[in-house]
Amino acid sequence: MTHRVAVRPSGIELDVLDGEDLFTAAQRLGYRWPTVCGGQGTCRTCFVQVDEGAENCSPVGPLEREGIEALRRPVDGLTRLACRLRVEGPVTVTKRGVRRRVQE
Repeated sequence: MTHRVAVRPSGIELDVLDGEDLFTAAQRLGYRWPTVCGGQGTCRTCFVQVDEGAENCSPVGPLEREGIEALRRPVDGLTRLACRLRVEGPVTVTKRGVRRRVQE
């Protein structure tokens, strides 16, 4: 089963697999998602703002909580790390810099 995640402002829509995080889904589908650590949860560059569907998001885990606090953001479920965020229904997020990878 897949779950639709809309990414603003680019208008990209991603079909995220059950149990897959948003960052991994974007890579699988050929998108470049801003990151330094490559999805390890340590750089915090991948953070997103959840605009709609927060109730469809996985709970914030310890590593993600630490990252959100380091960003000086409230741990309220609206700021999330894409590399830790799993979804169980439709979600809309805001993240600048997500774009299709250039094919060589």
